[in-house]
Amino acid sequence: MIIFWQIFFANIILVFVLIGIHEVGHWVMGLIAGIPYRNMKIRMFTFPQQVFLRDEQDWVSVSNYERYHSILNKYVPTSKGKYLYVSGGFLFETIFLVICSLILWKYDFWLYAAVASGLSLMMFLVYLFAMDIPQSKSLKKPWGDTTILFSLSQKPTILVVSVMILIRVVLAILFLIERT
Repeated sequence: MIIFWQIFFANIILVFVLIGIHEVGHWVMGLIAGIPYRNMKIRMFTFPQQVFLRDEQDWVSVSNYERYHSILNKYVPTSKGKYLYVSGGFLFETIFLVICSLILWKYDFWLYAAVASGLSLMMFLVYLFAMDIPQSKSLKKPWGDTTILFSLSQKPTILVVSVMILIRVVLAILFLIERT
């Protein structure tokens, strides 16, 4: 019973850490893409969690799609730069997950590594199929990271999503097979 509670609380912490790392990825890639640091702010206690952009004196949420993308276009005029900014969250989150899982596995916390990989996979699938795609269809425009990436470039986005899912599945299976 103790192991259940350890995994339960570790998962709650992991959800917040993964979301935080994801948003830091957007922020860092935003810097690389050309957005000044003083014009980006990570907001963790909003829904969805996101990087707000500054438009003169106002901080603008991605929920205000037209205004947000107008600001983004001002700082990052190229599709390649926008793709870098939006995909940065997935990139940082995946790298963090791989490193964290491998460290847990190395120190014989294989069950935690498997659960972390599985939880990350479930978070992404729920986000994709319960939030991003349905909201995008409802609004008839891109809504979240995946549909925005897809609107910028379809084939690379299919590859990015496939690789993200594959990495998480392989990690979870690797850690579970290791102990059987």
